[in-house]
Amino acid sequence: MNMENIRYEKFNQNDYPVAKELLSYDVEGGEEILRVLIKEPDLFMNAFIEDKLVALAQVNEPGSQSYLTVFVAPQFRRQGIGSAMVKYFENELLAGGTKKIRSSFRAGRPSSFSFARKLGYDPYFSSAFMQRTGDSFPLKDLPVRLYRDEDYLVSQSLYAKAFHDMRVRVGCFPDSVIAQPSEKERTSWKDDADNHFVYEINGEVVAYSHISANVLSSISVRTDLQGLGIGRKFAMYLCNEIYHRGSANVDLWCVVGNYASNLYDSLGFKEKHVTQYLRKTL
Repeated sequence: MNMENIRYEKFNQNDYPVAKELLSYDVEGGEEILRVLIKEPDLFMNAFIEDKLVALAQVNEPGSQSYLTVFVAPQFRRQGIGSAMVKYFENELLAGGTKKIRSSFRAGRPSSFSFARKLGYDPYFSSAFMQRTGDSFPLKDLPVRLYRDEDYLVSQSLYAKAFHDMRVRVGCFPDSVIAQPSEKERTSWKDDADNHFVYEINGEVVAYSHISANVLSSISVRTDLQGLGIGRKFAMYLCNEIYHRGSANVDLWCVVGNYASNLYDSLGFKEKHVTQYLRKTL
């Protein structure tokens, strides 16, 4: 097949029914892509051969590190389409200044792993998708409140250090550093303040968390106060908040090897599947 016949177009909402059908041909491989497509359709590109949609690509904005994954309909695989798409979008990202690219696929799919390795992607880390359904937790009042802009520096410090420490413990992130505060991030948190929370003791912020729709995105507790049950109570509070907002379940991602998984297990979260991440230096 002549790869020059592939036509790329920005995803349009009118394409959704056809894209959903395409992803349904491989439920296990397409489930996570469909989840992202619903939430962030602007990240996606269509690949057509003549007038037939044959593949989708999630391509994040260029940056020092970006993200790329492709999904080719099963009946069009092993014809070079996936490889051609990856190379095309790698060149686009490189031109935009990207130095490293991450990609991912459902763990336990040898063909996906071989495909990525063939294109120069190295194993990076794995993350478990966990979900809790059931009743809200019985909780007394907790010193939790919505985040305010003046909380940024202490909250960012808690968040950045907690995730750096976790990455060091897991051992899959040799180049991990403690992220520094930035005005761009501060503005983003301010604009999304209704989804960010802090936990106080004696008026001092000692833990920070944020949610995204029904996803519990992070919980960061000050190092000297870890092991006292703050993270557990904070997680219960946030689960209740997500239920209160109308969701029937709470989702989260936990890096494989992160001991926080023990906490989530004890709160009734069940592992649904594991995603393998890879990366490549351009």
